[in-house]
Amino acid sequence: MSYLRPMAPTPVAPDPWHYPRTALADGVLGLFAGGLSSALTFFAPRRMGKTEFLRKDIRPAAQARGWGVFYFSFLDETEDVRGAFVAALGRFARGEGWVSRLREHLPRSVKVGGTVAGTGGNVELTRAEAASGQDLKALLDELGRRDTFTLLLLDEVQALAASPKNASFVAALRTGLDTNKDRLKTIFTGSSREGLRRMFSQANAPFFHFGQNLDFPDMDRGFTDHLAAAYAATTGRQIDTAALWAAFERLGKVPQMARSLVERLALNPAIELTAAVDALAADLAEQRDYGSLWAGVTPLDRSILARLANGDAGLFSEEVREQISEELGVPMLAVAAMQAAIRRLQRRGLVTRQSARGSYVPEDPNFAAWIRERDLPD
Repeated sequence: MSYLRPMAPTPVAPDPWHYPRTALADGVLGLFAGGLSSALTFFAPRRMGKTEFLRKDIRPAAQARGWGVFYFSFLDETEDVRGAFVAALGRFARGEGWVSRLREHLPRSVKVGGTVAGTGGNVELTRAEAASGQDLKALLDELGRRDTFTLLLLDEVQALAASPKNASFVAALRTGLDTNKDRLKTIFTGSSREGLRRMFSQANAPFFHFGQNLDFPDMDRGFTDHLAAAYAATTGRQIDTAALWAAFERLGKVPQMARSLVERLALNPAIELTAAVDALAADLAEQRDYGSLWAGVTPLDRSILARLANGDAGLFSEEVREQISEELGVPMLAVAAMQAAIRRLQRRGLVTRQSARGSYVPEDPNFAAWIRERDLPD
């Protein structure tokens, strides 16, 4: 009788299109290793390269230092994100089965007293909810007892703020990370400023003053130069690097859009760079229905969006309010009217406030680019 021998796994070649951000990764890990910080939160809209940075820059750099690295995306689980997170962390920490053994010894429900993320009094948790919180605490304590650092990469963490049901779980996460911060280091990322603010910046937020909140840095010119070099190595054709950088700026400096652009050029050798950018921008505008978004807001909201898309400051100043009033043919707009318009745009997810500076920007950089390119009537 003959037996098939198991095949050795094929090594995965490095991604030639990935632009390594080694200096940023080393800087972050240096902060952790030196004890200056135990947690950082990076914000950027979606498709700006946060996940790729975590998985292809931070993770290998930390592993090279001998650290354990755990990655979890809270957007990948919609049914039971708490259970999925604890199960994944359990597999990472101790292997399959340990989490379920913990749950066998829990009562059907428990009462938790005090205030959890703004909820006062006693909160009765189901056995599953109690298991989730208690398992989490045990797992984080287990990791905290290890001799080496463990780095937790928690992607799109603002998803936890979407439901009040996650309040006790988030509180348990904060406690576990705080009590084990000498060994557990954490990088949070998020693509919703409002969601992150609910978790990190408000006075009653569960992670208030827990680490630094930073804007994820934009890609520099080296990124598009790298794409041009990878394109040349793959296709044997050249891209004008200055033109590619200009196209990247036109596309809102969204890395995924730049890669999509280069992919179009690779698949269609006859197309010119400018035509490819035009087609890509038009496809995106149609997919996200920017025209309807623009038509669906008030004339005042459109005036504000146009100014924010162009980086105008002083939105509430007398000068800007006078300009908008003249454009719209209305009496002098009060500050309260401008504030009400901003709140409307925030509720629709079109505008967000930038960290501590208090200024506002369009939530979607591609929508901002679409606005800038058009002489759109109010």
